[in-house]
Amino acid sequence: MLTMREIVNDVQRDSVVALARRIWFEHYPGIISFAQIHYMLERGYTRDVITAEQHAGVSWYVAEWAGVPVGFVAFSPAGTDMKVHKVYVLREAKGKGVGRALMDVARLAARSVGRAGLVLTVNKNNLDSIRAYLAMGFSFTARVRADIGHGFVMDDYVMRCPT
Repeated sequence: MLTMREIVNDVQRDSVVALARRIWFEHYPGIISFAQIHYMLERGYTRDVITAEQHAGVSWYVAEWAGVPVGFVAFSPAGTDMKVHKVYVLREAKGKGVGRALMDVARLAARSVGRAGLVLTVNKNNLDSIRAYLAMGFSFTARVRADIGHGFVMDDYVMRCPT
């Protein structure tokens, strides 16, 4: 059974940190370098980073299948939309509706505060995720290329769907 839980304590934060590490090393080799994977994990997936983001208004939820964490989502209001900062699912849980359920959490939160849509960025070479977002009703709105430090570049599409 799939359940969604808001992340509210350090035990849950540590669980998401471990889950992020596992997912990133499953998913991103071949899309970005191992050095960039390590950099991104240190930059965005520590207990302190998650706590700081929550204090700044970012909501974090974990998806659990039979009590085992299998994915997570983080989002916050951004203008007229809700920005999905992170949404990740373990390879073994893909195809079971976990990603869609996580996006539904963000979509319901967006509707509850009157946001018109969901917006996210996705690496241009992350074809599996792009296909999943298109199937959920997202469309391309822009391209963004930005220096993210340490010689790494974010080369992404911006995608949006109405709530």
